[in-house]
Amino acid sequence: MNSRNAFWGLFLYFILGFQTLLAQNKVDFSIQIGSKNITQDETFVISITVPTNGNTSESVIYKFPELANFQKLGISRGKSSNYLNGQIEQRIIYSQHYQALGVGQFYIPSEEVMVNQQSQKFDPFYISVSPSNGTSTDINPNEVSISDEVLAKANQPFLLVSSSHVRPFVGQGFTLKFSLFVPENNTQELEFDRNDIQIPKLIQQLRPRNCWEESFGLQVEKVSQVEVNQKKYTEYRFFQATYFALNNRPIQIPSLSLQILKKEKVGVDAKSVPIVFKSPALLIQPRSLPNHPLASKVPVGIYELKESISKIKAKTGEQLLYSSSVIGDGNGIIWDSKGLESDYFIDFNRLSTQSSVYPSMDKMLGNKTEIIQIIPKQPGKFALKQYFYWIYFNTRTEKFDTLRSKIDVEIQGQPSDSRLNTSREMDGLYRGIENLNSDEVVWNRWVNWRQLANLTIFSIFVVLVFLVWKTKK
Repeated sequence: MNSRNAFWGLFLYFILGFQTLLAQNKVDFSIQIGSKNITQDETFVISITVPTNGNTSESVIYKFPELANFQKLGISRGKSSNYLNGQIEQRIIYSQHYQALGVGQFYIPSEEVMVNQQSQKFDPFYISVSPSNGTSTDINPNEVSISDEVLAKANQPFLLVSSSHVRPFVGQGFTLKFSLFVPENNTQELEFDRNDIQIPKLIQQLRPRNCWEESFGLQVEKVSQVEVNQKKYTEYRFFQATYFALNNRPIQIPSLSLQILKKEKVGVDAKSVPIVFKSPALLIQPRSLPNHPLASKVPVGIYELKESISKIKAKTGEQLLYSSSVIGDGNGIIWDSKGLESDYFIDFNRLSTQSSVYPSMDKMLGNKTEIIQIIPKQPGKFALKQYFYWIYFNTRTEKFDTLRSKIDVEIQGQPSDSRLNTSREMDGLYRGIENLNSDEVVWNRWVNWRQLANLTIFSIFVVLVFLVWKTKK
């Protein structure tokens, strides 16, 4: 009997432990569907938002579905903070980017998204994909060093590591691409040779060491039609990432070698002959920012401000919601949350903040979004640019610049401090004090009896001094 009880006790112990483990691993996540009207140059996005609850961005296991007529590109990660009842709720956002393989309207059935072995389904919908604005010229010889030897062989395939900038400022994003270009009129029959082994090794060689990296997450080669010096090519892009230089030390991208198999006919048989393509070495020289007290503390790039407010006309004490999104091609996640300080005129309360970095076409964009609660306390007209502004280094003008709010609010009503409202202080010491007449003096027994006692003691002291003086005489 004792052994049987011990067995069932141990069994229940393991069951309870297993249920506890499942409860700890349970994740309450939500799914967000991106824009359903895109062009071929844009990506369709499915995002999930996961509360941290002690998790890190690397500890959550997730899986996005495969979509017909779309190719997975990569996953970007962001963070958001919501302020509820004075507490900060941290969340992680994972976004899967999909590239459309054609133009038209595509039906997406209900699919599952997995997070830590839990699944949720989204409702079916349609995605409308319109043609791109035109053929993109991905390589600009004025920005990227392309050897004369490569340009001379315009009708031959070539391997290239290109950069969107070769003289970026420190902190400015520059995008590296590693691609094989095959001319449109190519007559050679080529095939890749163990790219699963070659490409990862080559990527490790080209990665800069003194930079912050934001990868586009290419899992397979991206194939597209491009133009180089007005000649048409098929580009096989193996790697793409945006880097932000941490200092002004030169960045040397070495020459890379990729082996390709070329099929040749020997009689009636086909033979695969290995050929090697080499990319030219590339030198990137970051430039230091001009001397400025904030040179190492502000983002570097081109930014724009998108803002909105619930009302532009309100009364004192009324709550307004102000939303700001600062978007740009720099490392926008380093924007500091503004230290909002309430003053005599306006009270501020930050409700939520969210930062994310995501690929858009051939750029990596950063987005810092905040929602602020505004409670005006005084009547008048207020320009929010006095409170909301963001300093950054503008790489177009090569000067420090400031984004400022363009919203003005008009507040009507009585000043909130003209009559102190103590109704919220149910048990407070000062509740109802504004209703008292200040001309009436209320007798405070303790204070007045204490003053009377002090006066009596002082009088006795004076009498004693007088008597001593009189006796000596």
